Amino acid sequence: MKKELRKAFLNTKIEADSSLAQNIWDSIIARNKRVARFKLWAFSSVSLASLIGFIPAWHLLSNDLAQSGIYEYLSLAFSNGSSFFAYWKEFVLSIAESLPTISIALSLSLIFIFFLSLRFATKQIIRGQLILTI
Repeated sequence: MKKELRKAFLNTKIEADSSLAQNIWDSIIARNKRVARFKLWAFSSVSLASLIGFIPAWHLLSNDLAQSGIYEYLSLAFSNGSSFFAYWKEFVLSIAESLPTISIALSLSLIFIFFLSLRFATKQIIRGQLILTI
């Protein structure tokens, strides 16, 4: 079967267009530019969205910290050191229990997403994969 197929291809005598290789190369470059441009815009959009989302998350975190009473625990620790060292285990557990973990996790995840997407967007620019020609 392979021999017959080989004979059939050898007998056809089809010659490729002389500009075919250049056309293929140009289409590959154009596709890579489109992909790089899309990645840059996607990462920039995610970065901007996470930065904008961080503002209400920061307000939520500051309000939750104020309502949790953690400032009173910290002022007690710094004002009366002897009682802090005597009951430090209970004190640490009380602070851990009063922390607003959801607000902290939300704020930290938005910061992480911002820096990660900013890193990927700058990688696209630094590598020189993005040529802003139309």
